[in-house]
Amino acid sequence: MRWIAFVLSVWTGVRWLGFGLGILRLARFQGVTRREARRTVINRGAINVFLSVASLLLWAEALQLRMSPSFVGFLAAAMMCSLAVGVAAAFMQPEERTPETVGICRFAWPGGPVRAAKR
Repeated sequence: MRWIAFVLSVWTGVRWLGFGLGILRLARFQGVTRREARRTVINRGAINVFLSVASLLLWAEALQLRMSPSFVGFLAAAMMCSLAVGVAAAFMQPEERTPETVGICRFAWPGGPVRAAKR
C-alpha cells in the first residue's frame, strides 16, 4: 500500500509542477485561445486536488493512522468539489476548440502559443 501511495504522491507532485507551468504560460494567450487555455488549467487543478486528497487517504491507510470524522468529511468535501469543478471545466468549451492549448500544462511544449498565433 505504501508503494501505491508513494507512486501516486510523486505523480501528483509532477502534475502540480505542470499546473504551475500552465498558470505561467496562460498570460501568453489572448481571446478564445486564452479561454481554452484557462479551461485546461482549471481542469488540471481540479484533478490535482482530487489526486492529492486520494494520495493523502492512501498514506493514512498505509501508515494505519486514524483520522477524525471531521477531517474525513473535509477530505470528502474537497474531493466532491474538485470533481464538480473538473467536470464543469471539461464542459466549458469555447465556440471553436483550439487544440494548440491542450498541452499548456506539459513540460515539453513544442510550438506553444506561437503556433496558436500563426493561425
